[in-house]
Amino acid sequence: MSAEQYSWLWDVDMDAARFQRTLAGLEQHKDFDQPWALIRLIDYAPYHDILRLLPRRDFVRLWPQIEGRIRSATRREGMAFVREQLLRHEMAA
Repeated sequence: MSAEQYSWLWDVDMDAARFQRTLAGLEQHKDFDQPWALIRLIDYAPYHDILRLLPRRDFVRLWPQIEGRIRSATRREGMAFVREQLLRHEMAA
């Protein structure tokens, strides 16, 4: 029985659990760290996966560092909006 893999990680030998640990900042590898995982999620994952998997606090904190590395202008603009909404929600809470 093989471990679950995300189709948008087609070129990386990484199962879903390992990706999620990397995305959460719990695991780091030579070429794969949390910023890489956030970029990969935003660049390639379907929107519902982005919303489900996104580590919100880490995303808000790391966005200035990774924003320029997001390939799609549409995704970059969309995630900038998501970050603004997360910041507004945090400030209101």
